[in-house]
Amino acid sequence: MDLSIVIVSWNTHDLLRDCLLSVPEACGSLTCEIFVVDNASADSTAEMVARDFPHVRLIESGGNLGFARANNLALPHTSGRAVLLLNPDTVCPPASLARLFRFAMGKEQVGAAAPRLVDGDGRPVISGGWFPRASHHWLGFLDPRRMWLRGPLADRITFIPGRDEPSRPVEYVTGACFLIPRPALETVGPLDDRFFMYFEETDWCLRAREAGLEIWYCAETEVLHLEGRAAEQAGSFSLLQFQKSYRLFVAKHHGPRAVWWFRLAQWAEYGGKSLWRRMRGDKDLAAAYAARAKLQLTKEISVEPPA
Repeated sequence: MDLSIVIVSWNTHDLLRDCLLSVPEACGSLTCEIFVVDNASADSTAEMVARDFPHVRLIESGGNLGFARANNLALPHTSGRAVLLLNPDTVCPPASLARLFRFAMGKEQVGAAAPRLVDGDGRPVISGGWFPRASHHWLGFLDPRRMWLRGPLADRITFIPGRDEPSRPVEYVTGACFLIPRPALETVGPLDDRFFMYFEETDWCLRAREAGLEIWYCAETEVLHLEGRAAEQAGSFSLLQFQKSYRLFVAKHHGPRAVWWFRLAQWAEYGGKSLWRRMRGDKDLAAAYAARAKLQLTKEISVEPPA
């Protein structure tokens, strides 16, 4: 078996159908197995998979376990030379996954590899980036539009590749289409299931790099990512959960005392961006940044996953 594909779904019936329909041609001549872990969807997702995709192994989790725990349910059952964690809000063009597989398996010491991600209009979107540092937020405060800082000072947490951006190692790649060679999975282990959603792939990449493995952005293939469509089902939960996972990541890798410094840096960046957007008349984006800034004033974030 070449490739094991794991897709976690929660109320993404139509998105998941399109994703699954795209996979066979995307894999080309690879031998593949597909797992769908359904987190107790209320939109007949599980019934659709069982009825229309009998070749897919359906795992019903029995509740909304989040991304990391649900993926971890399937990992022990996989047998491929590599495992691909794939979002249900992706569509994979013909041969795209085959190219990604061959790219990753053709290099030594690869921990994970991911393609260029594009939106519905074919424009590149966030495909990876740099591990979060408080300096990223302070630089975002000083140069909110990335107009005058150059070189390493222009780096931020997220990375949107240009069309001419070559394949290269990065610090982390986005979990929407996240290929892990089997030896790397055995070395690093599963996702940390304390991350209900967000930062689980960033944490895994950091652990992989600490183990001496490389994380690669692959420019040789691309996958359509309808970014946020799956998360939209969760409403305001996504904003709170993102911040909760961010703080968990910081505490885990920088120590609990570092969390307040990251909160202060985010407050400055998002507060400054909110003011700047309001001055330009963009009230909606100003309000969104203001909500992020205000959240930094909350010491403890309590959030319950949607049922």
